[in-house]
Amino acid sequence: MLSVRQIQKIFNQGTINEKSALSSLSLELAAGDFVTVIGSNGAGKSTLLNSVAGDFPVDRGQIFIEGEEITYLPQHKRAAWIGRVFQDPMQGTAASMTIEENLVMALRRGSRRRLRRAITHKEREYFRAELCKLGLGLEGRLTNKVSLLSGGQRQALTLLMATLREPKLLLLDEHTAALDPKTAAKVLDLTCQVAEDQRLTTLMITHNLDQALGMGNRTIMMHEGRIILDLQERERANMTIPGLLEMFEKAGGANMLTDRMILV
Repeated sequence: MLSVRQIQKIFNQGTINEKSALSSLSLELAAGDFVTVIGSNGAGKSTLLNSVAGDFPVDRGQIFIEGEEITYLPQHKRAAWIGRVFQDPMQGTAASMTIEENLVMALRRGSRRRLRRAITHKEREYFRAELCKLGLGLEGRLTNKVSLLSGGQRQALTLLMATLREPKLLLLDEHTAALDPKTAAKVLDLTCQVAEDQRLTTLMITHNLDQALGMGNRTIMMHEGRIILDLQERERANMTIPGLLEMFEKAGGANMLTDRMILV
C-alpha cells in the first residue's frame, strides 16, 4: 500500500551544518499494517513522516501510495490520501474556529473547492454521530470554539478530523506525548479503535517501548536515517523491552549506548 524506495534527505547540503536525515531508506507497508516507529532523537523518524506527507521534497528516491507515485506531489494534493495527527494538540486544529467548522474543513479536504452553504444539516448530524463515538461529550458542543477544549479533547478531535474521510494512510507523530497519562491512554484507545474499524494503514512514532511492542502488528527501529530493525509476527510477539534494547545496541554498535537512555 505504501512503498518508500531508497529515499534520501539532506538538510543544509553543502554547508557546515549539513545533516543527512534519511539515508537510502526503503519501507513497504501492506494495506492495514499498523507500524510503530522507534529510535533515538535525530534518528529520522519525523523526517520519514514529513517526507511521506509532503512537508518537503526528498533529494532522491520515490514514494508510492497504492501504486501511484506521490514523490513530487505538493502536500495539499496528498491530503486526499493521508491523515495526520501531530505531537502538539494545538497544531492539528484551528483554535479560533468552532468544532463543526474544523470538522467541515476536514470532511472536504482534498475536494474541489466551490461556493456552497458552509455546513448542511446532514453534515451537522454526521458530526454529532462521529463525536459521540469519542465519548467526550463533544457532540453537544459543535458551536464551541476549539480553543476552549482541553489538550486531550483537541487531540481526539484532531484524530477524528484526520480519519473522517477514511484516508489510505494515517501518520501519527508522537500524538500522545504532550498529554497526561490518563488522557494519553484514552487517545491511544481511540486510535486503536479507529484504525481497526477502518482498517487504516498506520505509521506511528513513539518513544514508549510498551506502546511500540503492544500496538499494531509491526515495529521498526531507526538510527541515523536508516531502518536498523524490523520486527514482525512471532519475533515481535516474543520480544521484551530488555531484548529490544539489546537488539538496538547490537544493530547500532557502540555509539548506541547513550541513545539507549532516550528509548527507555
